[in-house]
Amino acid sequence: MPAACQVQLGDLRVSMNGNVSPGYSATYGNMSSSTHGWTFGGASTLAGSYHSPNFFSFNTGLYLNQSRANSDFQSISSASGVDVSTTIFGGSDYPGSVGYSMAYNSDGNYGVPGLANYVTHGNSSDFSVNWSENVPDMPTFSAGYQMGSSKYTVYGANDNGTNAFHSVNLRTSYRLAGFNMGAYYTDGGAHSLVPQVVSGEAAATTESGSDSYGVNMSHLLPLQGSITGSFNRSGWNANYAGSTSKGTINLMSAAAAMHPLEKVSLSLGANYSDNLSGQLIQAILAGGGVAPGLTQNQTSDSLDLTAVAGYAPTQDIGATFSAERRTQTYLGQSYGVMSYGVGASYTREFRVGTLSSAVNGVLNTDDQTGNNTLGFSANETYTGEFRNWHVSGSFNYAQNVQTLLVTYMNSFYNFSGNARRRWGRLNVSAGAAAGRTALTDQPGTESSSQSYNTTVGYGPWMTATGSYAHAYGLALATGSGLIPVPVPTPVLPSSLLSMYGGNSYAFSLSSTPVSKLSISASYSKSLSNTASDGFTSDNENAEYNALIQYQVRKLNFISGYARLQQGFSAAGSPPQVVVTYYAGVSRWFKFF
Repeated sequence: MPAACQVQLGDLRVSMNGNVSPGYSATYGNMSSSTHGWTFGGASTLAGSYHSPNFFSFNTGLYLNQSRANSDFQSISSASGVDVSTTIFGGSDYPGSVGYSMAYNSDGNYGVPGLANYVTHGNSSDFSVNWSENVPDMPTFSAGYQMGSSKYTVYGANDNGTNAFHSVNLRTSYRLAGFNMGAYYTDGGAHSLVPQVVSGEAAATTESGSDSYGVNMSHLLPLQGSITGSFNRSGWNANYAGSTSKGTINLMSAAAAMHPLEKVSLSLGANYSDNLSGQLIQAILAGGGVAPGLTQNQTSDSLDLTAVAGYAPTQDIGATFSAERRTQTYLGQSYGVMSYGVGASYTREFRVGTLSSAVNGVLNTDDQTGNNTLGFSANETYTGEFRNWHVSGSFNYAQNVQTLLVTYMNSFYNFSGNARRRWGRLNVSAGAAAGRTALTDQPGTESSSQSYNTTVGYGPWMTATGSYAHAYGLALATGSGLIPVPVPTPVLPSSLLSMYGGNSYAFSLSSTPVSKLSISASYSKSLSNTASDGFTSDNENAEYNALIQYQVRKLNFISGYARLQQGFSAAGSPPQVVVTYYAGVSRWFKFF
């Protein structure tokens, strides 16, 4: 039967399209019961508006029992869910929006820096509502509320994890007599259950809440200059395994900059914090971690004063000269550092490309010891063409760079490079990247990673890729994964840190031998280990996926296979194996 492209009921206009996909699927594994049979699924999009898209519009995406091996819905099982977004008064000075999403029986990831992630499985949902006022010549205002939660299981560990969060954001801005003024308020909280396989704790539950408010102001100055200032006050309250942490931080900052001459620039800056310990704790909480055991009762503060002068004789050459004074009180001790720096940058066209270089040197003098340390950093980047190869690369190096605490210095290097070339239908590309970071004179604080990848393709008939990664270091365990340590490692209690290391590699092959036929297969494997406060685990992850698709007019024939093997020695059980395959057909419809 014919169907109209759009349905209109009074002022309501709606359209809907999607696909229906019946097929046969089966799932089995060594730790779960086998299931098989005929399934019915699909995906659709319902969109429309009322009166006018600028008055009210909506878009709804619905998917049911999506289990293809390379599914856009991220599941080796039958994933279902919905995504809804609406816009209210979008064409007015008072626009608003509401959004909601829910995913059921979907796969996710528990992150590991530099390596393949662990595969998780569970449910999640998110909700948001936003509104703003943008009347000309009046103060602007915006408000937003977000909340979400997820509950998942780590394959191979029989280990559960949860995440839940909520937040409120209020912002306003106004321009008066040449002054740009603004203010904000935020409030939020989170609750997480970190899986035992990485935390080492049987029930590592974390709870945190935070709120902050602040004001800022800016104004233009003569000589192409400007001045800015801000005040921010924030507080937090966190709980981890019965240990609590709470406090407030007041931050004040001011800066001024100008160009007295075309080639000369000057700037001054000042920053003050009345709670340096609190800044360290908040950096951990912002990453999703917890911070019990950090000193928070003793008084701590910091003051940072900077002056910078710049000189650029040409567009390709620049130089900077700086002076900085930093004073801190931390753990009952007073510290001070005076720093003098000089830097230079250079950019030029080189071999059908662009080469950029920058170097900086800093002399630091410690008030307590009188010792001098020299800091150095360099950066090189190049993008261009060399003998028909399109290449790009970068290199960064730093030695004795100051961290948030003047008592610690950081050193690191990282580099990356890519090259590609085409010979008719044949194209080849390759890339590599590596990096390392550590605190100077602090053994055991280093983290390192390296990765390599290559791709070979021949027209539509074949594309092959391969990759390898190696990483190790220290990380902080959170509800959503391991994250790089956000503050100098010696500051964190050892019980909060996780050591990790391992290797991962992956291969894939795809082909479109004839029009509308596509074949693809991929394999990846990761072997890693984690250790936390005497708790160690050797971990394995291996995934294989294969897919064949053939399109005939609006029919799409699909056959997919997926296999996951994941295990943790700390779980005390063999690796879990989950296998699923699917064969079916989908048909696209324009419903109305």
